[in-house]
Amino acid sequence: MNRVCEILNIEKPVIQGPMAWISTAPLVAAVSNAGGLGVLGVGFAPEPFIREQIAETRKLTDKPFGMNVIMIPPNLEHVTKIVLDEKPPVMYADTIAGLDPELCKKYFDIWHSVGCKIVVKASFIDDARIAAEAGADVMIVKGWEGGGHVTFEATTVLVPQAVDLLDIPVVASGGIADGRGVAAGIAMGAEGFEMGTAFMAAAETTVHPNVKKEVLAAGDMSTVITGYCTDEPCRQIKNKLADEMIDIEDNNTKEKAAELLRPVAESSLRKAMAEGDMVGGAVMAGQIVPLVTEEKPALQIIDDAIAGAKEILSHMAEFEF
Repeated sequence: MNRVCEILNIEKPVIQGPMAWISTAPLVAAVSNAGGLGVLGVGFAPEPFIREQIAETRKLTDKPFGMNVIMIPPNLEHVTKIVLDEKPPVMYADTIAGLDPELCKKYFDIWHSVGCKIVVKASFIDDARIAAEAGADVMIVKGWEGGGHVTFEATTVLVPQAVDLLDIPVVASGGIADGRGVAAGIAMGAEGFEMGTAFMAAAETTVHPNVKKEVLAAGDMSTVITGYCTDEPCRQIKNKLADEMIDIEDNNTKEKAAELLRPVAESSLRKAMAEGDMVGGAVMAGQIVPLVTEEKPALQIIDDAIAGAKEILSHMAEFEF
């Protein structure tokens, strides 16, 4: 049996990447009902919202699901209080800028004690090592092709390194939206795949309709990376806001740019996702966004990707070198 499926008690080795304002209960439940692992993108959300989303997800599915947590001390304490009460089947540890070994060990032990499995998403190999040594059950490695917080290396560089280094199963993330990406990840040794951007226009997402329109209209040069000066760079769809942020970074010292950037970026995700502002709001999408060309149910997105990968892999032995 596939190790990712066995550990997470799911039918298909696909994880839906958590995305704030997008990965809410309807999408999460749809992915879990389709046999994958749906993950709530609660991030820094307040406690009532997190509890509400967990309850709503449980109304919509009896399958395993996860919730993400940003691995920053104040947020860890806040979320762990909820975890002890709600006991979500899977905790998804999101890393941004380096992991603390002692912090990982402390909270992983707490989450394990109430029966949670732990999935960690890392963008640096050293973070993957630290998380594995602290007790992570499944490791996602995300390349810079992905949307939102990014690394400086491609998925094709990170996955083979992680596979060689770790004993736990590795899941490929970043630049995967169909069977071709899935097959590539498997060829590199991954035992599962994560998709985020591929679900942004899913029928079950509850974001503003303008976001779906923006995603479906995107091309190969539609995304840019902003926020290098903050040491937390993000990939997003290019618009007026992104241009302003890049201009600030290009014309100021790193420290000054970071100072000026934060108020500009504040609430920008909410403006896009909840209010539909495609000019002053941030739409965090990956480079694979041009392959998202139609609104489809989560089940179809998953099954199409798996079927496509199976078709490709079945012909790989026929390739002539």
